[in-house]
Amino acid sequence: MIKKFVFYLLLSLIITSCSTAPKESVIKTQVLQKIPKDEFIGVTEIGTISVVNNYKKSFIVAAPDHKKFSEFSTYFQLGILAAKEKYQIENEVNFVSQENLDLKEANQNFLIGPISSELVNKIDGLLVNNRALLLNDSRENFSISLSEKSQNKALSDYLSNKAVNRIGFIEDASIEKDKKSFKNIWFNDEKDAITIEVGENPTERIENFLDVSESKDRFNLIDKASFSKVEFVPRSRKDFEQIVIFPEDLNRLYEIASLVRFNYGLDYEIFSFTSDFSQKIDSNEISLHDISLIDHTYENKFGYDLTKSRSFCLGFDAMLISFAIANEVNGEIRGLLGIYEIDSEKLTSKSYIN
Repeated sequence: MIKKFVFYLLLSLIITSCSTAPKESVIKTQVLQKIPKDEFIGVTEIGTISVVNNYKKSFIVAAPDHKKFSEFSTYFQLGILAAKEKYQIENEVNFVSQENLDLKEANQNFLIGPISSELVNKIDGLLVNNRALLLNDSRENFSISLSEKSQNKALSDYLSNKAVNRIGFIEDASIEKDKKSFKNIWFNDEKDAITIEVGENPTERIENFLDVSESKDRFNLIDKASFSKVEFVPRSRKDFEQIVIFPEDLNRLYEIASLVRFNYGLDYEIFSFTSDFSQKIDSNEISLHDISLIDHTYENKFGYDLTKSRSFCLGFDAMLISFAIANEVNGEIRGLLGIYEIDSEKLTSKSYIN
């Protein structure tokens, strides 16, 4: 009888201890893993984020004056709303004029914007860091932007991963120095470049740049000294494998790239930046000359129309990254504008290599 009582007592204690065991605590911070791809492979799917969606307040979007920047504002707002729909963000999103931004209200919610560099400089550091995403380069608060920094980082990382120490630069003679900012971060004691400027008639200059003319001269000497027919295919130089073109505009890019390919430069990787362009990209020309553009992905609703797609992608990523920061999601996030690395103290971004 005593044994049976002890048995039921122990059984009762076991059941009680199981039923009152503490529930597994929810991990507040999620860390998304890095994917070793430089090209666009799709946006990050963060469907599980709703499990830890602790941010319940509004998102305040400080956008430029619609009357002055109607095209940008329209597609930027479409991007914001597209991300809100895709990620099923239930928080209220309120659009306000960046010129009439109320900092007190912003600090009580999550601020996206402004985009004006003057306004960003004025409020940078005055906002709660994990409750704001500025849309121009900043020093204190988190930010993403359409500046050339993300494009420069993308190519710099790509070349570093391939252990490249020498590249070729082809520059339009008329292009301004600030449009060649990648050169400022490229050169160091271990890295150099062969550089050429081209003017109105770049054909001969590019032929000399690739050493094709020297190859032809060597052949002529051999051909004259030989009694039999010599088979000959001109060769371009081999002391670098990558060429970066700094063109005045997109049409000039197509022209210079075509001359590189025409002068037996079929094996070079050709890169160019797009941050200073606003024309519509001719995808046929890009494909024909095998040019890699450092930019946002063109796999979006507005494709190669730079003005529309750039604004749309900025809006989409601004909403996506803000939602991630507000809900303490760290690690790598891939948007339409580029690839982001987030932790509690910093946010870095780089463009895609298309």
